[in-house]
Amino acid sequence: MPFLVFLLLVFLNLPALALEWAHQPSTGEKMVSLTPEIALYWPAGSSLPYRQARLYLDEVEVSGECLRTGMFISYKPPKPLQRGLHKVRVEVGETVQAWDFEVVGSTFIKGCVFTAPFKPRAFDKIVVEMKGRNMGKGWVELTGFPEKYKMLEERGSYKTTVKIPAKLAGKTCRVEVFLEKEGELDRQLCEGTLTIAAADLTIRWDSPENGATVDKVLIARGVTVPDATVELHVHSFFRDGVDFGKLPADVHPKIKADAEGKFQYEYKFPPGYPRLAVTIIAVARDVNENASQPAGLLLYLKTSGGLPPLKIKAPVLDGQPGSP
Repeated sequence: MPFLVFLLLVFLNLPALALEWAHQPSTGEKMVSLTPEIALYWPAGSSLPYRQARLYLDEVEVSGECLRTGMFISYKPPKPLQRGLHKVRVEVGETVQAWDFEVVGSTFIKGCVFTAPFKPRAFDKIVVEMKGRNMGKGWVELTGFPEKYKMLEERGSYKTTVKIPAKLAGKTCRVEVFLEKEGELDRQLCEGTLTIAAADLTIRWDSPENGATVDKVLIARGVTVPDATVELHVHSFFRDGVDFGKLPADVHPKIKADAEGKFQYEYKFPPGYPRLAVTIIAVARDVNENASQPAGLLLYLKTSGGLPPLKIKAPVLDGQPGSP
């Protein structure tokens, strides 16, 4: 085979990656914007299957959020990118185009720091401080959680207190600050990480106090893990050991703890009976049906009419469902 023919065959079979198509940002470009538009333009006169084009940013496919036309494919990040180098890859048919660019951002933030309790848990509070450009709009985010926490400013010093969300229990996250001014945005990760302790499946009664004397209508309040199901066993009885009639049967209601693990139950003593008491036994179950140890509450109805003192000791509450 003549040498020139051999070279021509080699040239015709070079991968398309050897030829760089027009794109933005350009290779190695330093971007001030944290949400730059990323686009690749098809060569003039090409008949590429552009509707099947796939775009990857930092090895994560974002094709579903891209705009595709017969001239280009483009992507606009919905959230600010981190400062630093970012890699783009576009696959269309058998052709691959790849390049990188750098996000440098605006220099509004001069530094940030956060203070957290030792071994933080859900609902603990952390204090976040940031130094930056005056008269801006500042906020804090915990990576992996969508909530934004507004920061208050005083002469370029921004500060806020953040309550750790229950959904971050058992996870590790970073604290990140944002500062926006005149349409431009800066962001910075604070030094260090937050490792949130996993929530223990426990349950406790907060009020009334165990053994308290209460009114005919009471609200018992307790705390467990967030969003747990609380199963109750409610048993009323005559505290003297002397039956003055037939009391209602035991009940077994279920209630839901809120996002902070708080729950409450309203109980009404049966009317017309003296010397009543009630036990409320609570067990918490998480989403995996794991059960906590039971927590018991023993309460006495206030007496009236000059009844004599108790002659019989009230039953001992052992915390087991079904026990008085």
